[in-house]
Amino acid sequence: MNNSPKLTDEQLLTEIKRRLDENAAKLIEEKKLTSELNEVNDKLIASEKLKSNFLSNIRNEINNPIASILELSKNIAQGEITQEMMSSFAKLIYSEAFDLDFQLRNIFLSAEVEAGESPLMVISVKIQHLLGNIIQQFSHRIEKKGIKVEWSNSIDENQIFKTDSEKLHLIISNLIANAIQFNHENGWIKIESEIIDNVLNIKVSDSGIGINQDEQDKIYDRFYQIESGSIKTYGGHGLGLSITKALVDILEGKISLKSQLGEGSEFLIQLPNLESESADDDTFSSDGNDFLFDNDEDDMLF
Repeated sequence: MNNSPKLTDEQLLTEIKRRLDENAAKLIEEKKLTSELNEVNDKLIASEKLKSNFLSNIRNEINNPIASILELSKNIAQGEITQEMMSSFAKLIYSEAFDLDFQLRNIFLSAEVEAGESPLMVISVKIQHLLGNIIQQFSHRIEKKGIKVEWSNSIDENQIFKTDSEKLHLIISNLIANAIQFNHENGWIKIESEIIDNVLNIKVSDSGIGINQDEQDKIYDRFYQIESGSIKTYGGHGLGLSITKALVDILEGKISLKSQLGEGSEFLIQLPNLESESADDDTFSSDGNDFLFDNDEDDMLF
């Protein structure tokens, strides 16, 4: 015999409503969870696509210069070129080797940063020398595209700044490389450098294609490229700005962008002077004081 008290109609309706509300809440939660899972899945698919495109791009970025270097050096070794052509071939080999070295530096340092194996190596750097060295190293790209470079510098030749020279070198190199790559033929690049209140300010502006406002939040994403697909106007593999941003963060600095589509871009990096017990005032970065090749002052671009 069932002695359970009978529910009144009102209590029964209340209980039914409670259970319906519980089911509705569970349904909403399941839909939210399903949506989140779909979003994660979409991101994974997009990530795999980006990685696939990256591998395809980087394969070309490495294979093409290697193939050129091998073919050019083979012709030289076999004596198939005239003495007059030797200088031209040597310049081509240097250009291809430089580009290959630049790409590999980005790849290796990106891998180190990702693995958390890129500690700060703070030493004393002569910023004016370092900047001049970098600009000179990119002179073959600058001349090939007919770009005019203006360097406005207020940093004294012997002024010392403490930072990680290798990381700073790659930051500036990537900004200048982008300013060249996404510029127009016979365009211009302006580089401004100064130290204010113990903060290094370096601004790189160009007359290039600019960056759409909708793209500006994504340009520091790994593997991201403004252009996609198999046919692109501009090369690259989508690592340059992502590694630049990561290195600026490691150096405890800031990077900012001003750009309009079709009106060029302006990148500004601001880095603090990193005082460190490991920084020896008598030890200087070779990147900041030595040129890759000896050049007369008349050969400089600025």
